[in-house]
Order: sequence, then structure tokens, then C-alpha cells
Amino acid sequence: MENHNLPNKLMEKLSALNKERSRHIFSLTHGKPMIHGLLSAVFRRCGKPACKCNHGEKHGPYLAMSVNKDGKQRTVMVKKKDSPEVRKKSERYRHFQQTLAKIRRINKEVDAILDQIKAESIEPYT
Repeated sequence: MENHNLPNKLMEKLSALNKERSRHIFSLTHGKPMIHGLLSAVFRRCGKPACKCNHGEKHGPYLAMSVNKDGKQRTVMVKKKDSPEVRKKSERYRHFQQTLAKIRRINKEVDAILDQIKAESIEPYT
């Protein structure tokens, strides 16, 4: 039993996925600088013998970024004056990665639909 509506429904779904994918792709082409790294708050000890940090109350929080340098994970302290810009650029990177994951999910859906269309379009030659 053939269902000629199914290819039309699949084409509509492909069209919607393509529009969504295009929207995501264009949101990534802003060209604004990004920073690849994970931001975190750190607390430190200063090393002065009479300081409160030697009795459990550490200094901080200070902004730090975990980055990959020369293949090794490093923690880099962020200067207070650079903090707003670093946060913004780090957020851009996180948005880029999240959007890229959405595009990849859409690509998998498109592949599955195309496989379904192919399977339903093949006729045996007898």
C-alpha cells in the first residue's frame, strides 16, 4: 500500500529543518571574538602567617579561566579590569558551541529523513 502523502510531509519537515539550520548557521557568523575556556570563581590563600586565610577564610572570589595551553589544562587568573570582556567573549564561545550542537542534531534528523525517503522510493526491478 503506497502513501503518496508521506513524501510531501517529509519534504515539509525537511524544509522546516533547513530553515532552522540556516537561522542557526547565520547566528554563528557574527565574526565577533570569542575565548575558549571555562570560567570559575576561585578562592586563594595569600601565605601571610597572621592572615585570616590561614584559619579557613580564603580570599576571593577571583575570576579564573581554565584553558588548554600546549595540550595541558591550565588555570589562568583573569584581571579584574578584563573581567567583563572575558565574560562576554566566553559567553559567545559557549553560545557558539551550543548552537553548533543544535545544527548537528538537525543534520542527523535530515539524514534520517533522507534515508526514509530513499527507502520508500526504491522499487524492486522484477
